[in-house]
Amino acid sequence: MKDPFRIFKISKEERWPSVVVFLYLVALNALAIYQHFEQFTRCGKLGFYTIFTKNFCLSGFDPYTYITLSQWRSLYVLSRHPLLAIFVYPFSELNQWLMDVTDMNCAVFIVAVVLVLLSLYSFLFLFRILRQIVEIGYKESLLLCTFFFSFAYIMVTVVAPDHFGLSLFFLLLTLYIAGKSIKDNKKMPSWATALLFLLSTGITTTNCVKIGLAQWFANGRRVFHPRSFLIAFILPSCLLVGSYLLIDEYIQKPEQERRDNALQERLKDPKFKKDLEAFHRKQDKAHANAIMSGETFRWTDMKLSRSRSIVENLFGESLMFHDEKMLHDVNVDRPVFVAYTNYFCYVIVGIVLLLFILGIACGIKSHFFLLCLSWFGFDMFLHLVLGFGLQEVYIMTAHWAFILPIAIAYMFKHIKKASYQQALRYIVLFLTIFLLTYNWNLYIHYMLS
Repeated sequence: MKDPFRIFKISKEERWPSVVVFLYLVALNALAIYQHFEQFTRCGKLGFYTIFTKNFCLSGFDPYTYITLSQWRSLYVLSRHPLLAIFVYPFSELNQWLMDVTDMNCAVFIVAVVLVLLSLYSFLFLFRILRQIVEIGYKESLLLCTFFFSFAYIMVTVVAPDHFGLSLFFLLLTLYIAGKSIKDNKKMPSWATALLFLLSTGITTTNCVKIGLAQWFANGRRVFHPRSFLIAFILPSCLLVGSYLLIDEYIQKPEQERRDNALQERLKDPKFKKDLEAFHRKQDKAHANAIMSGETFRWTDMKLSRSRSIVENLFGESLMFHDEKMLHDVNVDRPVFVAYTNYFCYVIVGIVLLLFILGIACGIKSHFFLLCLSWFGFDMFLHLVLGFGLQEVYIMTAHWAFILPIAIAYMFKHIKKASYQQALRYIVLFLTIFLLTYNWNLYIHYMLS
């Protein structure tokens, strides 16, 4: 990797697909901005926290980035997103300047620009994985990338002001770099691993496991060489811990003190106090089945039905919106399980699951696919074994769903008979058209309602 920025150069065969995907992403974000344009572009001495939390409703995604850009505040849970506030800070300063110049809150536009650019490169890195690492045809690669971007909660991820769009970009970038190293039988550079480890873990703590697995699969036992391990993992870990302590002391604690003082003032209102107590009772009930208490572990659930979670939420809602309680928040008014009114949706879920299982069988001997499978296994351990985030597991779609097109790509590569390949091509095309039509219809209706 003599020129690390070369990875962002768009090749000739990627140009037209990039234009189409760019327009697709702009359309998704334009609809999301339109939904609350008047409320979210207000400027002046306003309660931005109240404006966004009261009006923003996009399943379980948080509007904290909108709030932080509007008025610098560190609202992210530091143990799960240690550097996210720092990454957002320059955009907050940009928005402060834009508000002075335009007399309009531009937070929604800044977030949209960032998400469009990162999501475009997420598409390109997935396309390159399929073309250069799995080595399937140009048309099949485009089809499978389109298939991936037709998933319901990928459509939402690329417009949500949360950390998932950033994670998707860094995870696919990591997979591409590790995959190229595996394919070319070259060492994955320690400095690249260190940078990916720092940035990815800074966004979401659990990403550190996936970066470590990528380095291990690419470099084998060489990953434990003292110099390599020091550069790739120890140094970025020290930076993360040091940054965590500084942010906690000088940013997080003052912010928490400010929130506590504001809360004490609001508790003087009997109605607010009564509503808050009711909210806490509801939250305690929702997290009654957690492994243990604590900010992180309270999001686990040991009793929720795993089989129904897989059908309705993990492979259901992640791929196709439920038309009832569309994008409602399970922490507010959405039941954990919502059934599809159209039973054909369950047929689609079954077909995708079958293709995934067959894809695993076709790709299981590939060293690169085993890396993808290890990532998927880690996510399933978190969600299905520990029950972490299981009540709204679909909002984590961006962390794992790219394994679906990759698995199907190995089917294309494994099948030699032309008629079988053509049949598989038609099946994926049908699924893609169905998901695009079905999800777009519900998405547009929700954003324009």
